[in-house]
Amino acid sequence: MRASRWIVVTFALGAGCATAAVNVRPPLGAVLSSSAKTGAPVPLRADPNTKVILSSAAALPPATYLPAQAAHGKEIYDQTCATCHQATKFVGQEFVESWNDRRVYDFYSLVRGTMPLDNPGGLKDQEYVDVIAYLLKANHAPAGPDSLAADTAALRSHKIDVHYP
Repeated sequence: MRASRWIVVTFALGAGCATAAVNVRPPLGAVLSSSAKTGAPVPLRADPNTKVILSSAAALPPATYLPAQAAHGKEIYDQTCATCHQATKFVGQEFVESWNDRRVYDFYSLVRGTMPLDNPGGLKDQEYVDVIAYLLKANHAPAGPDSLAADTAALRSHKIDVHYP
């Protein structure tokens, strides 16, 4: 009898540990593309206070952006982000699976705290938000009547609502 109890307890603990890792996502990748502009090495800086909490925000309203905002975000992405990040990391199925139904603020805080690699937080807050608007558009989120604002309360109260065609 005692042996069967230990088997049940061991199995229950093992199953609990196996299900705890379901909501783990791989970190954003910075893989140099063949057209990456490289230069002199620069020391990398990162914000040690940056934290990302994986959460579901399915009940929140979707974030909206203006088409002009997304166009500006594409320009910033092409100049700043595309030199290291391949488009497939942020446009398509991988992005949708990682970020759909999560708060916009979660993505914003991650990107703002870690990018660009050589100067984390070096862009203006609105530039980070414009890049996010571009990524929303590129992942088939509908534009709306309001622009995405660099307001943490607004970013926390809206979700990323994207889909892969």
